[in-house]
Amino acid sequence: MQFTFLKKQFIGALALVAFSSFSIAAPADKGIVESITNKLNTLDISVSSINPSPVDGLYEVLTDRGVYYVSKNAQFLVHGNIYDLDNKMENVTEKSLTVLRQEKLKAFEKDMIVYKAEKEKHVITVFTDTSCGYCQKLHAEMADYNNLGITVRYLAFPRGGVNSNTYNTMVSIWCADDSKLAMDKAKSRKQIDAKSCNNNVKEQHALGQFFGVTGTPALVLEDGSLQPGYLPAARLITLLEQNKG
Repeated sequence: MQFTFLKKQFIGALALVAFSSFSIAAPADKGIVESITNKLNTLDISVSSINPSPVDGLYEVLTDRGVYYVSKNAQFLVHGNIYDLDNKMENVTEKSLTVLRQEKLKAFEKDMIVYKAEKEKHVITVFTDTSCGYCQKLHAEMADYNNLGITVRYLAFPRGGVNSNTYNTMVSIWCADDSKLAMDKAKSRKQIDAKSCNNNVKEQHALGQFFGVTGTPALVLEDGSLQPGYLPAARLITLLEQNKG
């Protein structure tokens, strides 16, 4: 069954209206968990966990497609960010995701293609697509990032999905004898040898979707926050230093 998302404006309105009944919810009982899980499974959405949200009557559901908020009776779903109006508009949804991203990335560390800074100060993880112009630009400036102490770790995110030509290219990169060399060539729009092997490029793409990646490059910073789009090295180091402080 195909799932159609609500328009962002409408979702935002729902999230803000929901805060009129802000409270700390009781733990979800087994029946609620089962009901919500079954309903989302009918939409081909796989549920990882279900916990009370800060909004009375809504449950925070972590899925293979990101974070959703679902009503207690499993009838209504809200997709979008929840903000705490009493705490300087804190993004409650993003706060949950930052911790989750940090944890999930650990399982993929051995699969990353890493461009390590000699004097490492910061480590970022970049969901990349070899056909993406700004991904190519970022890669062409790799020395700038490394010279500022930024280590760049790549995970694959073919924007066209797992049936695209870019997906096949990225499989070839991850299966190459020298993945960094293959990445360098592909990002320079050079032909690389087609390769196939045991790989988890599909799972890397799914991880990006789970994190909320919708385009490339998408940067996951050390604190787990998601920074969409290209940033030149000078701006990125400023952001990283600010987050660190």
